[in-house]
Amino acid sequence: MNPSFDVCPECNGFIIYIKDKGETVCNKCGLILNEGEIDLSHHKGNFYNRAERIGKQRNCLPISSSLSNSGLCTVINRNKIYNEDLKRAAKRDAFLSWENRNMLIATRELNRLGHNLNLPIYIRISAFNLYKKAFKTKIIKGRTIVGMVAACVYYTCRVHRIPRTFQEIANESSISQNSLKLCYKSLVNTLNLKVPVSDPIDLIPHFIANLGLNFNMEKLSIKILKACLKKGSIKGKNPKGWCAGAIYLASQIENIIINQKAIGKIVGITEATLRSRYKELINNIDFNSI
Repeated sequence: MNPSFDVCPECNGFIIYIKDKGETVCNKCGLILNEGEIDLSHHKGNFYNRAERIGKQRNCLPISSSLSNSGLCTVINRNKIYNEDLKRAAKRDAFLSWENRNMLIATRELNRLGHNLNLPIYIRISAFNLYKKAFKTKIIKGRTIVGMVAACVYYTCRVHRIPRTFQEIANESSISQNSLKLCYKSLVNTLNLKVPVSDPIDLIPHFIANLGLNFNMEKLSIKILKACLKKGSIKGKNPKGWCAGAIYLASQIENIIINQKAIGKIVGITEATLRSRYKELINNIDFNSI
């Protein structure tokens, strides 16, 4: 710091600079010569480096693998372009390749499904990475982008044990369940993916919430399924049927009136399947252990 005074004009004392307060004072009499001064000579470079590193500009997006361009492309505001060369460059960049267009459509569909199904961010990123692998193996050809995205979402949910059924994903998507099944089988067979076994216990909280039942019903339904799992009679059958049967049995125990049709509609099975699983649960469960 270079103060404008070498010595104090009052007592000819030594001038010092207090960095914390930004003041130039006399060491002898305490006269304040300058105040409110800030020394930026040693912080200028660090300030701009930090601003560039953090990216404080509002137009900047974080880098994410769930974006088609990973968030690295620069968006040019064409209203501010006055150079003809820049106009031609922006127009040329507007014509994307098929791969970039495909990834852009897949990203939008994935974000839409993730928002409607209330999926966490890591599920969306995993599903998009799986879609990239599927695109590189060229199994997308002859199939819709929407169907392959939905198949990737369904497989990712099963791997991470997120309670989303096949029917829910098909309903949120714009394709039929048969088309989604074909896309899912092609995805699993081509990439040699290991299909995890669905655990009906993971689906119970999701169905209980959709039915508007209390927490005691959820605990009792899980206890019923665990008691049935000890018998080993659940394997080889639709897990949604066991969930529906357990919920209906729990409602009978708790004396809660609930219609079989309402349970079947939420779970996604027929009333006949519900009654079959209900009878099997009654015959295989030791009620003393519940």
